[in-house]
Amino acid sequence: MKHFAVAVIATLMLTGCGDDAPSSNTETSPGGIDYVRLYIPEAEVVAIQIAWPTDWPLREDANQAVPYIGADLILAGGAEGFPAREVVEMFADLQVTGRLSVTSDSVLGSLVAPEENLKKAVEIANAHLRAPLLEKRWFEEIQQGFAANMAEASAATAHQGFAAVRWAVLGDVPLRRALSVDPPEQITSVTPEDVAQWHRETIVRKDAKVVIAGAIDADQAGAAIDDLFVGLPEAGVRVATTHSTDFTPRHILLHMPDSQTSTLFFVAPMPPTREGSEFEDIILVSALGEGKESVLFEAVRTQLRATYGLSAHLDAYVRDTRFLYFGGEVETAKLAQAATVVREAYASFREAGPPQGFLESLKGPFVAQSKKTAADPVAASTSALMALLDDQDPSVALDLASELDRVTSETLRQRLANAFPAAQDFIIVAVSSDADALPNACVISEPRDVLDCQ
Repeated sequence: MKHFAVAVIATLMLTGCGDDAPSSNTETSPGGIDYVRLYIPEAEVVAIQIAWPTDWPLREDANQAVPYIGADLILAGGAEGFPAREVVEMFADLQVTGRLSVTSDSVLGSLVAPEENLKKAVEIANAHLRAPLLEKRWFEEIQQGFAANMAEASAATAHQGFAAVRWAVLGDVPLRRALSVDPPEQITSVTPEDVAQWHRETIVRKDAKVVIAGAIDADQAGAAIDDLFVGLPEAGVRVATTHSTDFTPRHILLHMPDSQTSTLFFVAPMPPTREGSEFEDIILVSALGEGKESVLFEAVRTQLRATYGLSAHLDAYVRDTRFLYFGGEVETAKLAQAATVVREAYASFREAGPPQGFLESLKGPFVAQSKKTAADPVAASTSALMALLDDQDPSVALDLASELDRVTSETLRQRLANAFPAAQDFIIVAVSSDADALPNACVISEPRDVLDCQ
């Protein structure tokens, strides 16, 4: 599950001054719905972001393919007063964008419209959230398309490698089945009735996190929120669910005799974003494995004499189960050497920190981008929603430049020492046609076989 703040940080550093400056306000609509309003002067659109909490991916008795199909079907399958697929053309005519997506924690809704078209956009969106038709024809089209996409993705070596990591860390639990959409029979066994149940239990009024952003006052915002939520069930069905993880370091080789390339990944846990220091993490991961100037790219190019590069990323299974991973495709004959080079490069990076001048060079582009996007309600509302999901102050979306200013070489060094995993703490997973390519690894032929690796 991606942390969505990472994807938008470069466009979120909103600044302002004077009497008509951007502001953050926590308000309650006349209908009793709590929301955050980001007032952004001169904004040309209004953006509404919603996160409905969900426990579906942790339920033992749930089909974990249902939310993926349901999120697409609700908007595509018609609604009371709107024939199937009509919403696509209507939104285009109104210059409106709307979508639903799912993570392991939430169902995310987004609606963006010019202020003059907001009322109509909200009316259309409400009809699809409140009374979707879930027409069978469109259900079958979405189901078949999803099955085809997953079949294609699962053939990739990287996909199989990540599947093996999920088996290792999570085991055979609903969350793993939700993230991997495995077994694939989950998709073909979904019924429209399953989607209807998921919809009833998830798209409700209670406990949703809501942000609205734009040049809009409290009366307008409250009315729009109430109109969007009108007619939805008051509360859904929630059951007590938990999950555990096992990040015990181990070496694993998934043997795929027909694979044309070999893939190497390092994976280890990281603290959740709700604990802070996310800017430090983003900067450090950029220095480690983003671009031709990164530590991993330089190590692979100089020591392996390779033209390819490895990349580094942050991700999460659920919001509080976050991890660092880095790697990529490597030559099969050099896989063992690559594992050593990468581990040593990371160990040196953790001890020494980013190259001199890296922090200053990265801050500049962030600040420059902030000046271009200071009036972007879509980016600001997304950032504020992520803050709410981390139980943080959503007003941070309007002052991320100040958050960035607090990052120093010293805070980076402290973060590396206190939060980033040691070099020996990683799960190392290789996918290769050569079963002997990674010495001392537990060799498996299917991702689930990793459960037998000690």
